[in-house]
Amino acid sequence: MTNSRTTRNILSSSLLSALLMIVGSHTMAHAESAPKCRRWIAEVTKGGEAGASEAKKGTTLLLVPESDPWSVASLSEAEKLQAIECFLTLENDLRPAAFGGAVRLDVSQTFAPTHVNLAALYAISYVYSGQYDHAAAVALRGEGASTTDSSGKYVTKPAAVRKAYRFYRAWFANVRQIGLTHAHEKGLEPLESSGLTWY
Repeated sequence: MTNSRTTRNILSSSLLSALLMIVGSHTMAHAESAPKCRRWIAEVTKGGEAGASEAKKGTTLLLVPESDPWSVASLSEAEKLQAIECFLTLENDLRPAAFGGAVRLDVSQTFAPTHVNLAALYAISYVYSGQYDHAAAVALRGEGASTTDSSGKYVTKPAAVRKAYRFYRAWFANVRQIGLTHAHEKGLEPLESSGLTWY
């Protein structure tokens, strides 16, 4: 009896130690990556973390008067790749985004509030294309990609967002190997062959 109790205590202690090591290493990794991603994560989240554009702190941006509000054209290739890498960490972030809905005046559809994970994908395409208004709205289209809520607002389904992340990650792995310039020359697009497009 004492041996089984001792064995259980040792196992419990070992499991707890392993769990603490995993949580600790995840927390340390997150803390280490936070400074390099702080500016980019702030651009797509509400709350105005350090590094967010003053105009966007705590606001929901529906229309942008300029095509490059974050000045991505002035970034080096390494900075653009870093931004994309940071945005790809936000797949499970369901907080309200700092921007969403229509981004151009020629859109009459209304949109449900955007989550950070979808805004992050939109931001990746902005960094890659250099155009904030690369699409008409922060929403995905495609077979089964959307629904309409009770107010008649367009909603991108979570399954479509997950699928988009798979394609963006595969695209980014390729882009990292060949570089942004060659990716543009080859016409590589994140959602190519996915059946999804931006609205």
